[in-house]
Amino acid sequence: MKKALIVMGALSLALVMATGCQQKDEASSNNANSTPAKTDDKSEKIKIEMMAASWTGGGWPDNNHPVIQYINKKFNVDLQIQWVPNANFAEKLNVVSASGKMPDAIRVDSGMFQKWVDEGVFLDLQPYLSQYPVLKNIAQPEEWALLNPSGKIYGIPIYETAQNSVYVRGDWMENLGLSLPDAKEFTIEKFYEIAKAFTTQDPDKNGKQDTFGFSALGNSLQLGDPQLMAAFGIANGWKVENGELVPMQTQAKEWTQFLTFMKKAYDEGVLDKDFITNTNFNDKYAQGKVGFAIDMHYQFSQQTNQQLQKIAPNAKFVELSPPAGANGIRGTRTPSSGMLKLVLSKDMDEKKRQRMLEILNWWVSPEGEDIIKNGIEGIHYQKKSDGSYEMTDTLKAEGEGRQSLLWNWMLRGNSNTFNIYKWSDPKWASEMEKSIKNAKQYPYKNASDGYLSASDTFTKQGKTLDDKFLQSVLEIIAGRKSVDSINDAISEWKKNGGDKIVQEVNTAFKAKK
Repeated sequence: MKKALIVMGALSLALVMATGCQQKDEASSNNANSTPAKTDDKSEKIKIEMMAASWTGGGWPDNNHPVIQYINKKFNVDLQIQWVPNANFAEKLNVVSASGKMPDAIRVDSGMFQKWVDEGVFLDLQPYLSQYPVLKNIAQPEEWALLNPSGKIYGIPIYETAQNSVYVRGDWMENLGLSLPDAKEFTIEKFYEIAKAFTTQDPDKNGKQDTFGFSALGNSLQLGDPQLMAAFGIANGWKVENGELVPMQTQAKEWTQFLTFMKKAYDEGVLDKDFITNTNFNDKYAQGKVGFAIDMHYQFSQQTNQQLQKIAPNAKFVELSPPAGANGIRGTRTPSSGMLKLVLSKDMDEKKRQRMLEILNWWVSPEGEDIIKNGIEGIHYQKKSDGSYEMTDTLKAEGEGRQSLLWNWMLRGNSNTFNIYKWSDPKWASEMEKSIKNAKQYPYKNASDGYLSASDTFTKQGKTLDDKFLQSVLEIIAGRKSVDSINDAISEWKKNGGDKIVQEVNTAFKAKK
């Protein structure tokens, strides 16, 4: 909390310092739609600073990367990228904001965005978007509006979509003489029937009863299995009901049905007995002892199946639709585009703003995507005699994906080609696109996206309340408490701050309607 106050104070100071120019800036913004922008002939070289979080492998070691050099030459800029390890990103932003000089562009999450959006440090893009149609069309109007004050657009939405699917051990199905169920056949009852067969009928044919139907995560309120919860009607965080936002923690009927199902699975060994201590699925899947799994096609096709086949050469996970519950209800966890944003500094002068937006408009175009994602021909990939492409030895040494950090970690378009490159195997690429298309058929969004952070009570108490609720859920599944005790957990959650969270979130929700 103290850190947040320091950040807010520093940003407020930056806003006060800029007040002398504010009226002029606002007048310019108000006329932006009616007055054609002056043509930028790019004769002046402009320095542009960008900052983003980095993950495994870190960012590029310097600003001489071929993709940066390409952008510099095309737009006559000096592009400086500052990569910050994700674990240190919030702290780094505190330091940067305290200095009073924000980078020209920063990728931020929803919490960071909402902490500062009212401080006047971000550029309002609303007056300029119509001049950059490719950039404007990467998101729907509601995605541009998400988290923003009415009539303002203070950040570019980072495109996200459903990608996770349900997978089953196809080789186990064959070993047991079971056919893969289609979407209509794959109900929650069919899921359990197959999962139990995986537990009791020795699907790996090793003569031991050492397999189980499915696993879960003990460190998440969704237990790592949102598709299962969707089949029972439990919200992906929150849902809209009768014009109100309703949190999953208050759905007594749905929780009772779901926990009855999960406790039975635990008692019968269908659910992994060690699920409470699980923190990720990948190792568990690769060990070859679980029948059903949930993840992205990219993960299974390029990592999990390969790891699995080292111990079971014929093993393979095959994609299914999510299981359907009563009345055909089913869902695939679906993130909201706009919860992550690329924000631009309000301090940019007109010339830099035009150059920055021109770059971003090109960035998300087909031409820009080709460079930003695939890299540079002759350096990162090369064309073969048959017209197909292959990675160069240089990129193979660096690792596929290292050429596309700006696409993955800064800003991407909405083409649904996340990890598909020019050299990707055509069959794999087709399967990847098909997987994303399938996942999008069953949207399962968190209806509180854009509103939850408006609750001060959630900010202060939400994690503590959810951790306590999760503990009750785990104890019920493991048989330490009765299923009926979920009603006590719901009452405790509501009494200790949940009711106030619901009230505050719905106040924000109704104010936006």
